[in-house]
Amino acid sequence: MRPLNPFAPTFGAAPPVLAGRDGILRDVLDALTTGPTHPSYTSLLLGRRGSGKTVALEALRSSAQENGWLTISEAAVTRGLLNRLAHSTAEHLNKILDELTVETTRDLAAAGIGVGPDYNPEADLSRRLTNVLRALASHLAATGAGLVVTVDELHAGEVGELRMLGVTVQDVTRVEQLPLAFVGAGLPTLEDTLLADSSITFLQRCARYDIGFLEPPAAAAALAEPIRQRGGQMSSGAVDHAVNTSQGYPFLIQLVGFHAWEAAEDPTSEVTLEDVTSGAATALRQVGQLVVAPMWKDLPDGARRFLVAMAVDDAVSRMAAIAKRLGASSGYASVYRQRLIKAGMVTPEGHGRLDFVLAAARQWIRGLDEFPLVCESLRLADGDPIGFARPTPATSPDR
Repeated sequence: MRPLNPFAPTFGAAPPVLAGRDGILRDVLDALTTGPTHPSYTSLLLGRRGSGKTVALEALRSSAQENGWLTISEAAVTRGLLNRLAHSTAEHLNKILDELTVETTRDLAAAGIGVGPDYNPEADLSRRLTNVLRALASHLAATGAGLVVTVDELHAGEVGELRMLGVTVQDVTRVEQLPLAFVGAGLPTLEDTLLADSSITFLQRCARYDIGFLEPPAAAAALAEPIRQRGGQMSSGAVDHAVNTSQGYPFLIQLVGFHAWEAAEDPTSEVTLEDVTSGAATALRQVGQLVVAPMWKDLPDGARRFLVAMAVDDAVSRMAAIAKRLGASSGYASVYRQRLIKAGMVTPEGHGRLDFVLAAARQWIRGLDEFPLVCESLRLADGDPIGFARPTPATSPDR
């Protein structure tokens, strides 16, 4: 029987080795020890799709639990977040019912919250979230413990619910100084949406951590260590090729590792450069469909044309050339530049220069059926096309 593949190329799945996130874990765990006065006691993890936000969030929750904290984990992607959080808190209260003071149970009853035999799992507790969180946090404060609430997919949350959640955590944690820690996660677009909403000041005051791409040493560890743990090895050349292909993008690291393992004759002995080369080719084909395609789907036509105008270049693009190809002003092009940077599709490469965050995006866009058609509508330099309608290096005006 073939040995089980240790890599996990599935969004949100825990990788075999969590590399490059030690500083974030350490900061938040230090905050739990210090208490509500620590700036990281309420934190946000911001990162692109596939960067490992959910994995980091789960690692924080798990570490807190190991240190004796109670935890509640939710996602904001569906409505009813406040009610789900309130019921999860009420369930914790029911588990320690015998430990609660008479005053606490009396306050809960006065707020219309049943516990013990009076608990109704079907009740709408969304307007009672502050009451149950305060009751649980007050009890935990007396025992020297605390509660950590994690909320994923904040960018997809209902604004009204997140506003109320912010008010609740602000009151219980920052005002009353009770041991209720909060860690949320979402896409960088939060900066222009929820974090720009003047009514959600709590989220604006949270400590922010960028869950970015891994540095080469961390990426190398994430690739080689799982194989070493199974008794095998990956040659330095194979590791270097895998790191370069993945660009430190956590999801692509797992995808390359997975397919390199599958390509190896005996991965528990050795994963060779040939195995990694084969696995990387498969991973690059898949990452376009798994990562780039969903992002492309969410973009307006103007942003798509901008990306096609970039994809005609084999490497870094110049903004002046993109604007010329679009037949647009530099101001018009700059608007889409900013939107695509926020969306995690492109990244600045010096003054007036831009590149794809993932090199695989260029090839995926070039493979679209509509790519040659859009190219024909762009103002490209004269000259023979190479495989599709794009300028040759010799005649392109921006070379």
